[in-house]
Amino acid sequence: MQSTTSRYLKLTLLGLLSLILLALLGGYLLLRASLPQLDGQRTVPDLQESVEVTRDEGGMAVFKAQSRLDLARAVGFVHGQERFFQMDLLRRNSAGELSALFGEVALNRDKEIRLHRFRDRAERILSSMPTEHRQIIQAYTAGVNHGLTQLGAHSFEYYLLGVTPAKWQASDTMLALYSMYLDLQHHDGRRDFSLSLMKTHLPADLYAFLHPEGSQWDAPIDDSLRPTNPLPASAWPSSTNQQLVMLDNQPEDRTIGSNNWAVGGALSPYQAGILADDMHLGLRVPNIWFKAQFNWQQNGHTHQVTGVTLPGTPLMVVGSNGKLAWGFTNSYGDWSDLIRLKLNDTGDQYLTPAGYQAFNYVSQDIEIKGAPTQTIEIKETIWGPVVSEDENGMPLALRWVAHDSQGANLNLIGLEVAQDVGQGAAVGATAGMPAQNLMMADSAGNIGWTISGPMPIRFGFDGRYIADWSDGSAGWAGYRDPQDYPKVINPADHRLWTANSRVVGGQMYEKIGDGGYALGARNQQIRDGLRAKDSFNEQDLLDIQLDDRALFLAPWRDFMLSSVLPVSQHPQKALVKEALQNWTASASEHDLGYLLVRQFRLNVRNKVYQDLNRIMLEHSARFNFNAVRNQMEAPLWEMVSQQPANLVPSDFDSWQELFNAALTDTLAKLDKDFGDWRTLTWGQFNAVDIRHPLSAFVPMLGKLTDMPKESLAGDSFMPRVAQSSSGASQRLVVAPGHEDKAIFHMPSSQAGHPLSPYFGLGHEAWRSGQPTGLLPGPGRYHLSLQPIGG
Repeated sequence: MQSTTSRYLKLTLLGLLSLILLALLGGYLLLRASLPQLDGQRTVPDLQESVEVTRDEGGMAVFKAQSRLDLARAVGFVHGQERFFQMDLLRRNSAGELSALFGEVALNRDKEIRLHRFRDRAERILSSMPTEHRQIIQAYTAGVNHGLTQLGAHSFEYYLLGVTPAKWQASDTMLALYSMYLDLQHHDGRRDFSLSLMKTHLPADLYAFLHPEGSQWDAPIDDSLRPTNPLPASAWPSSTNQQLVMLDNQPEDRTIGSNNWAVGGALSPYQAGILADDMHLGLRVPNIWFKAQFNWQQNGHTHQVTGVTLPGTPLMVVGSNGKLAWGFTNSYGDWSDLIRLKLNDTGDQYLTPAGYQAFNYVSQDIEIKGAPTQTIEIKETIWGPVVSEDENGMPLALRWVAHDSQGANLNLIGLEVAQDVGQGAAVGATAGMPAQNLMMADSAGNIGWTISGPMPIRFGFDGRYIADWSDGSAGWAGYRDPQDYPKVINPADHRLWTANSRVVGGQMYEKIGDGGYALGARNQQIRDGLRAKDSFNEQDLLDIQLDDRALFLAPWRDFMLSSVLPVSQHPQKALVKEALQNWTASASEHDLGYLLVRQFRLNVRNKVYQDLNRIMLEHSARFNFNAVRNQMEAPLWEMVSQQPANLVPSDFDSWQELFNAALTDTLAKLDKDFGDWRTLTWGQFNAVDIRHPLSAFVPMLGKLTDMPKESLAGDSFMPRVAQSSSGASQRLVVAPGHEDKAIFHMPSSQAGHPLSPYFGLGHEAWRSGQPTGLLPGPGRYHLSLQPIGG
């Protein structure tokens, strides 16, 4: 009897094991079937001539086509096979259609984004754009969808989600562009709202102190300085709310941004200018960019451009064409405004310069996986959608360049064939994209900076605050003409730089406005690195990109040693002192002292600004500290170093009590999160945490898809921006015409498929900073795309 039961159990376990193995084998075979085609031949409908697609060992795709249309179709084919799920997320993000993939968990986000009706706008723009550009998008779209049909199975993400991928539409390319707007600019006016709230409810001298025009960290390219403001006589207003308010717990500079700079031919070994560009974004698997080289014929000329594409679009976003190299940083100029509406007695109309008008209501259906479709109603005005209410319940409409026809187009394609800095600046002034600092260098040695993207013309109001446009005395007077764009070409010292902070002053600054510039610490460190030498090669500029010196935190470290630790009663203060004395003065992987100073500063900042947050949140729950924090470092340091009695936060009886509490909390939090703080290093705290979007929700998926969790040097407030899952999405250093000497880094992977032979290749060079090339290596994989019947 016992023997029979034992045999039965063994057979049952064997059967279960067999089923598990079969399931694993089936999953593996399905995963293999969704790999893109790398070798061989494939026919593509409507292709006019054959296109050769060669990939090197790292997966960089080299396209050789006889026309730009055939090139677009081939790029679409490759993007569709390699990166479709990523593209799908981009279009759904801006269309407000994520709920169809993820269910009700994404519903609130979709409702928020549907206010902007980006799918409707994308379709209108597509129908009105120049025929040549529309044909390129249509060719790209056809290539994407053909690439999808030629996969042996859908991308694995769709099986995990239990949905079928929807075909790419031509308008989806514009949605990919709108998704970048959502990454790079506020879509709800939160900064205008929060600044207006502060200005209304704080004493004038306290508000001026907390929102200075400039700081000691400013480093614009024209050396224009703007003043800080003195310590106020006013104290923090009292608040009935004494609960602790959670701030963002991140440095002020952790915003989507970038660095770029250029040196003129007089400072390079080639007499050509040299461009350096590293765009900072949130990092995922796969990386947002796809490295490629385009080769095609146009008007009897052979063109070649090398750089990175954005899957979802047929364009080379950043790169070099042998004559001109270009790159971007987010401008943080002022590209949107909140308008306070005046309503009639019944509240169903709002006042305009032409009198009261009725709201326009638009219904939107939101498909939800696993639940019934929901319909929402959007309230619109002549200026834009109603996005929120002020603290008194009055509706606020958003005027945003992203809503206008000037906000999105394919004009950026002109950079692929621009021959010099002047032509590049002309392209940038007509490009429909989130406004960027366009940095350029050309093979003749010229360098230039300008704004790329639409620039509104304001009148009658300060764009930083909520305004009333009802009587026509304030508003926008259209957009600036290309000849009216701010630009600097070939400055006398042959150097240009930007890093998301204020770039220029004077009239050019007035045209750009202030949409929340980053603190200038990165900008200053880059500027000083460029001024420290009289000649540069590619490695010299990479060294600046990798500069992780802690110049910003050095005063905080000295303050801890001189003013905090000597009077602290903390039992471990001697160990803290030792770590600070031994710090490397950099965000080094192996540094403990840097970690302690960094976290101490954050704790001090959070305690100092508790009263501000309480007061503002008491007036409106929509107050957003993150949106206004960037320039608050100057007043923070002034308070810490001067310790004014009238500004001691209400939680403390003295500044010294606050500093002691910040030190205690810093060490306790590190102990809680990591164990004994004494064994920690900055690199362990800042370890790489770059994941696939689904790995946090699917058990064990991360083992297959995520990047190794290894130590990472760099941080905010220094050129080497690096924080676990955000930072340099690429690094490029290139002199046009000398691309063979160029340096390129990209985190995560070129591949979107974990079984790809080049999955993860190049990531370690990005992490460690080892120079790798821009140009493709020897061809490892060869795919020939052929016209039907060709």
